[in-house]
Amino acid sequence: MKISLTGKVALITGAGRNIGRAIAITMATTGAHIVCGWREDEAMADETVATIKAAGGSASTSRMELRDVASLRAAVERITAEYGGVDILVNNAAMRPRTKIADVTPDEWDAVLETNLRGPFFLSQAVIPGMRARNWGRIVNVSGVDAYWGNPQRPHNVASKTGIIGLARALANETARWGITVNTLVPGAIQTTRKAEWYPNLDEIMKNRLDRIPMGRIGSVQDLANACTFLVSDEAGYITGQELNVTGGSFPLVRQREVEYD
Repeated sequence: MKISLTGKVALITGAGRNIGRAIAITMATTGAHIVCGWREDEAMADETVATIKAAGGSASTSRMELRDVASLRAAVERITAEYGGVDILVNNAAMRPRTKIADVTPDEWDAVLETNLRGPFFLSQAVIPGMRARNWGRIVNVSGVDAYWGNPQRPHNVASKTGIIGLARALANETARWGITVNTLVPGAIQTTRKAEWYPNLDEIMKNRLDRIPMGRIGSVQDLANACTFLVSDEAGYITGQELNVTGGSFPLVRQREVEYD
Protein backbone atom coordinates (compact mmCIF):
# COMPACT_ATOMS: atom_id res chain seq x y z
CA MET A 1 0.00 0.00 0.00
CA LYS A 2 1.45 3.34 -1.07
CA ILE A 3 -0.27 6.37 0.40
CA SER A 4 -0.81 9.30 -1.96
CA LEU A 5 -1.93 12.74 -0.83
CA THR A 6 -1.03 14.50 -4.05
CA GLY A 7 -2.99 17.73 -4.42
CA LYS A 8 -3.89 17.92 -0.73
CA VAL A 9 -2.92 20.76 1.60
CA ALA A 10 -2.02 19.77 5.18
CA LEU A 11 -1.80 22.24 8.05
CA ILE A 12 0.21 20.92 10.98
CA THR A 13 0.48 23.00 14.14
CA GLY A 14 3.71 22.87 16.11
CA ALA A 15 5.54 21.60 13.03
CA GLY A 16 8.89 23.11 13.98
CA ARG A 17 10.02 20.33 16.29
CA ASN A 18 9.54 16.82 17.64
CA ILE A 19 6.32 15.02 16.64
CA GLY A 20 5.00 17.87 14.51
CA ARG A 21 8.18 18.06 12.45
CA ALA A 22 8.24 14.30 11.89
CA ILE A 23 4.61 14.32 10.77
CA ALA A 24 5.26 17.22 8.39
CA ILE A 25 8.32 15.60 6.81
CA THR A 26 6.66 12.19 6.48
CA MET A 27 3.38 13.52 5.12
CA ALA A 28 5.28 15.59 2.55
CA THR A 29 6.64 12.38 1.00
CA THR A 30 3.09 11.45 -0.05
CA GLY A 31 2.76 14.50 -2.30
CA ALA A 32 0.84 16.85 0.00
CA HIS A 33 1.76 20.50 0.37
CA ILE A 34 2.63 21.02 4.03
CA VAL A 35 1.88 24.24 5.91
CA CYS A 36 3.99 24.34 9.08
CA GLY A 37 2.13 26.25 11.77
CA TRP A 38 4.28 28.09 14.31
CA ARG A 39 3.91 30.63 17.10
CA GLU A 40 7.26 31.42 18.73
CA ASP A 41 10.14 30.00 16.73
CA GLU A 42 9.93 30.79 13.04
CA ALA A 43 13.48 29.51 12.50
CA MET A 44 12.51 25.97 13.52
CA ALA A 45 9.49 25.99 11.20
CA ASP A 46 11.74 27.25 8.41
CA GLU A 47 14.11 24.36 9.12
CA THR A 48 11.27 21.88 8.71
CA VAL A 49 10.31 23.49 5.42
CA ALA A 50 13.93 23.41 4.22
CA THR A 51 14.17 19.69 5.03
CA ILE A 52 10.99 18.97 3.10
CA LYS A 53 12.09 20.98 0.07
CA ALA A 54 15.54 19.39 0.07
CA ALA A 55 13.82 16.02 -0.31
CA GLY A 56 11.74 17.28 -3.21
CA GLY A 57 8.57 18.09 -1.27
CA SER A 58 6.41 21.20 -1.08
CA ALA A 59 6.02 23.23 2.12
CA SER A 60 5.51 26.69 3.59
CA THR A 61 4.99 28.26 7.01
CA SER A 62 2.14 30.12 8.67
CA ARG A 63 2.25 31.97 11.98
CA MET A 64 -0.74 31.45 14.26
CA GLU A 65 -1.59 31.93 17.91
CA LEU A 66 -3.76 29.12 19.22
CA ARG A 67 -5.12 31.31 22.00
CA ASP A 68 -6.29 33.94 19.51
CA VAL A 69 -9.29 32.85 17.45
CA ALA A 70 -8.90 35.80 15.07
CA SER A 71 -5.33 34.70 14.37
CA LEU A 72 -6.46 31.17 13.55
CA ARG A 73 -9.19 32.32 11.20
CA ALA A 74 -6.85 34.74 9.47
CA ALA A 75 -4.27 31.98 8.97
CA VAL A 76 -6.85 29.68 7.38
CA GLU A 77 -8.00 32.52 5.11
CA ARG A 78 -4.39 33.13 4.00
CA ILE A 79 -3.79 29.45 3.31
CA THR A 80 -7.08 29.17 1.43
CA ALA A 81 -6.28 32.21 -0.69
CA GLU A 82 -2.83 30.89 -1.59
CA TYR A 83 -3.35 27.14 -1.83
CA GLY A 84 -7.11 26.65 -2.23
CA GLY A 85 -7.96 25.44 1.26
CA VAL A 86 -6.96 23.12 4.06
CA ASP A 87 -7.69 19.46 3.33
CA ILE A 88 -5.85 18.02 6.33
CA LEU A 89 -5.48 19.49 9.81
CA VAL A 90 -3.22 18.02 12.47
CA ASN A 91 -3.78 19.64 15.86
CA ASN A 92 -0.39 18.84 17.34
CA ALA A 93 0.83 21.97 19.14
CA ALA A 94 0.41 21.91 22.92
CA MET A 95 1.96 23.02 26.19
CA ARG A 96 2.64 20.64 29.10
CA PRO A 97 3.90 22.45 32.19
CA ARG A 98 4.50 20.48 35.39
CA THR A 99 2.81 22.20 38.33
CA LYS A 100 1.52 20.87 41.62
CA ILE A 101 -2.23 21.14 42.10
CA ALA A 102 -1.84 23.73 44.84
CA ASP A 103 0.36 25.91 42.64
CA VAL A 104 -1.72 26.01 39.45
CA THR A 105 -2.89 29.59 38.91
CA PRO A 106 -5.99 30.60 36.95
CA ASP A 107 -3.74 32.14 34.28
CA GLU A 108 -1.72 28.94 33.86
CA TRP A 109 -4.87 26.82 33.76
CA ASP A 110 -6.38 29.05 31.08
CA ALA A 111 -3.17 29.10 29.03
CA VAL A 112 -3.02 25.29 28.89
CA LEU A 113 -6.71 24.73 28.15
CA GLU A 114 -6.83 27.51 25.57
CA THR A 115 -3.74 26.20 23.78
CA ASN A 116 -4.46 22.47 23.99
CA LEU A 117 -8.25 22.35 23.63
CA ARG A 118 -9.89 25.67 22.76
CA GLY A 119 -7.43 26.43 19.96
CA PRO A 120 -7.82 23.05 18.22
CA PHE A 121 -11.60 23.43 18.29
CA PHE A 122 -11.66 26.87 16.72
CA LEU A 123 -9.01 25.90 14.18
CA SER A 124 -11.12 22.86 13.26
CA GLN A 125 -14.17 25.11 13.06
CA ALA A 126 -12.31 27.34 10.61
CA VAL A 127 -11.28 24.56 8.21
CA ILE A 128 -14.42 22.40 8.26
CA PRO A 129 -16.50 24.57 5.86
CA GLY A 130 -13.89 24.20 3.12
CA MET A 131 -13.63 20.46 3.75
CA ARG A 132 -17.40 20.18 3.57
CA ALA A 133 -17.48 22.05 0.27
CA ARG A 134 -14.92 19.59 -1.18
CA ASN A 135 -16.66 16.61 0.44
CA TRP A 136 -13.30 15.44 1.82
CA GLY A 137 -11.32 16.29 4.90
CA ARG A 138 -9.11 14.86 7.61
CA ILE A 139 -8.58 16.13 11.15
CA VAL A 140 -6.22 14.45 13.61
CA ASN A 141 -5.92 15.59 17.23
CA VAL A 142 -2.79 14.61 19.14
CA SER A 143 -3.55 13.59 22.72
CA GLY A 144 -1.50 11.36 25.06
CA VAL A 145 -1.82 8.44 27.46
CA ASP A 146 -2.04 10.98 30.28
CA ALA A 147 -5.66 11.32 29.19
CA TYR A 148 -6.34 7.74 30.32
CA TRP A 149 -4.45 7.25 33.55
CA GLY A 150 -3.67 10.79 34.64
CA ASN A 151 -0.33 12.24 35.58
CA PRO A 152 0.74 13.98 38.78
CA GLN A 153 1.51 17.70 38.57
CA ARG A 154 -0.35 18.01 35.28
CA PRO A 155 -4.06 18.47 36.05
CA HIS A 156 -4.56 21.06 33.30
CA ASN A 157 -2.71 19.04 30.67
CA VAL A 158 -4.61 15.85 31.53
CA ALA A 159 -7.91 17.71 31.39
CA SER A 160 -7.08 19.17 27.99
CA LYS A 161 -5.78 15.91 26.54
CA THR A 162 -8.88 14.06 27.73
CA GLY A 163 -11.04 16.83 26.32
CA ILE A 164 -9.45 16.66 22.89
CA ILE A 165 -10.44 12.99 22.63
CA GLY A 166 -14.05 13.93 23.34
CA LEU A 167 -13.77 16.82 20.90
CA ALA A 168 -12.71 14.48 18.10
CA ARG A 169 -15.65 12.18 18.78
CA ALA A 170 -18.11 15.06 18.72
CA LEU A 171 -16.69 16.56 15.53
CA ALA A 172 -16.58 13.13 13.88
CA ASN A 173 -20.26 12.55 14.60
CA GLU A 174 -21.29 15.81 13.00
CA THR A 175 -18.94 15.85 9.99
CA ALA A 176 -18.93 12.22 8.81
CA ARG A 177 -21.78 12.91 6.37
CA TRP A 178 -19.52 15.38 4.54
CA GLY A 179 -16.66 12.97 3.90
CA ILE A 180 -14.63 14.30 6.83
CA THR A 181 -12.92 12.03 9.35
CA VAL A 182 -11.79 13.17 12.79
CA ASN A 183 -9.56 10.94 14.89
CA THR A 184 -7.14 11.15 17.80
CA LEU A 185 -3.53 10.04 17.81
CA VAL A 186 -2.46 8.94 21.30
CA PRO A 187 1.32 8.79 21.83
CA GLY A 188 2.82 6.73 24.59
CA ALA A 189 6.38 7.27 25.80
CA ILE A 190 8.10 8.99 22.86
CA GLN A 191 11.71 10.13 22.58
CA THR A 192 11.50 13.88 22.02
CA THR A 193 13.30 17.06 23.06
CA ARG A 194 11.75 18.32 26.28
CA LYS A 195 12.05 21.44 28.39
CA ALA A 196 14.57 20.70 31.14
CA GLU A 197 12.63 22.68 33.75
CA TRP A 198 9.62 20.42 33.28
CA TYR A 199 11.66 17.18 33.33
CA PRO A 200 14.51 17.55 35.84
CA ASN A 201 14.67 13.76 36.26
CA LEU A 202 13.96 12.72 32.68
CA ASP A 203 16.28 9.69 32.64
CA GLU A 204 14.54 8.20 35.68
CA ILE A 205 11.11 8.93 34.19
CA MET A 206 11.94 7.22 30.91
CA LYS A 207 13.44 4.19 32.67
CA ASN A 208 10.25 3.76 34.68
CA ARG A 209 8.17 4.11 31.54
CA LEU A 210 10.31 1.58 29.68
CA ASP A 211 9.59 -1.05 32.34
CA ARG A 212 5.89 -0.71 31.48
CA ILE A 213 6.19 -1.08 27.71
CA PRO A 214 5.72 -4.65 26.42
CA MET A 215 7.68 -3.91 23.24
CA GLY A 216 10.68 -2.99 25.39
CA ARG A 217 11.54 0.30 23.70
CA ILE A 218 10.66 3.96 23.84
CA GLY A 219 8.69 5.12 20.82
CA SER A 220 10.08 7.43 18.15
CA VAL A 221 8.55 10.47 16.50
CA GLN A 222 8.61 8.45 13.28
CA ASP A 223 6.25 5.92 14.84
CA LEU A 224 3.76 8.76 15.37
CA ALA A 225 4.34 10.26 11.93
CA ASN A 226 3.64 6.94 10.20
CA ALA A 227 0.41 6.44 12.14
CA CYS A 228 -0.77 10.00 11.51
CA THR A 229 -0.08 9.76 7.78
CA PHE A 230 -2.20 6.62 7.61
CA LEU A 231 -5.09 8.29 9.44
CA VAL A 232 -5.27 11.13 6.90
CA SER A 233 -5.10 8.84 3.87
CA ASP A 234 -7.92 7.53 1.70
CA GLU A 235 -7.04 4.09 3.04
CA ALA A 236 -8.36 5.23 6.45
CA GLY A 237 -11.50 6.78 4.97
CA TYR A 238 -13.86 4.55 7.00
CA ILE A 239 -12.20 5.32 10.32
CA THR A 240 -13.60 8.25 12.30
CA GLY A 241 -14.21 9.17 15.93
CA GLN A 242 -11.47 6.77 17.04
CA GLU A 243 -8.27 6.84 19.08
CA LEU A 244 -5.14 5.24 17.64
CA ASN A 245 -2.87 4.36 20.55
CA VAL A 246 0.80 4.36 19.53
CA THR A 247 2.14 3.11 22.85
CA GLY A 248 4.13 -0.07 22.27
CA GLY A 249 1.40 -1.96 24.11
CA SER A 250 1.61 0.08 27.32
CA PHE A 251 -2.01 1.11 26.76
CA PRO A 252 -4.67 -0.15 26.51
CA LEU A 253 -3.31 -3.70 26.65
CA VAL A 254 -1.05 -3.80 29.68
CA ARG A 255 1.04 -1.55 31.89
CA GLN A 256 3.85 -3.92 32.79
CA ARG A 257 6.40 -5.62 30.57
CA GLU A 258 6.88 -9.37 30.98
CA VAL A 259 10.59 -9.62 31.82
CA GLU A 260 10.93 -13.41 31.64
CA TYR A 261 9.38 -15.90 29.27
CA ASP A 262 9.91 -19.63 28.81
